[in-house]
Amino acid sequence: MSIEYTHPDEMVGPAYVKAVPGDAKARQSLFFRIEARMAQVIAIAMVFATLALGLLMAAQVVMRYGLESPFLGIEELAPMLALWGYFLGMVYATRDQDHISGGIVALIFKNHTLIQVIRLAGSFACLLAVCVFGYFALKFAQFNLDLNRKSIYMRWPKYLWDFSMVSGFALMAFYYCLQIIAEIRDLKKGSDSSK
Repeated sequence: MSIEYTHPDEMVGPAYVKAVPGDAKARQSLFFRIEARMAQVIAIAMVFATLALGLLMAAQVVMRYGLESPFLGIEELAPMLALWGYFLGMVYATRDQDHISGGIVALIFKNHTLIQVIRLAGSFACLLAVCVFGYFALKFAQFNLDLNRKSIYMRWPKYLWDFSMVSGFALMAFYYCLQIIAEIRDLKKGSDSSK
């Protein structure tokens, strides 16, 4: 039995619509120029958090085994940097629609409009899930803010950890809203051209 790989561009069904338009004319608008700058900041922060986490781990190995003087704050800094890296990565994957998706709908259904409607429903479901998780992340951050909780070793406010989740879910919701708008426009364009 052999398994054949199908490149996403060769998949059956309508092309996937992205939240951020690919054509240069649409990207010239003020909104998408600001969004492009925001995406650059997200990418830089994501890379910074990931590199800082790697360097922190390397420094901990040197300090613990080379200098025999471990840095106790790593138990707090490593999860904080990891959370920021993870959530910013989730935002960036949502923006570029780089998350894992299956093409089984296009294999089962041949009607392009139906496939687009199913994808739109999936985007709505993702937006709903992100909003629910974001709500609970916000409640948790508010709980820590009300208690004025601080980390044990570094004495940093706990909201530095919590806001990675809050900002991640908020930005993912923003990009899912853009995704839904783009999919609705694509669906309308498809129904207009079929008339």
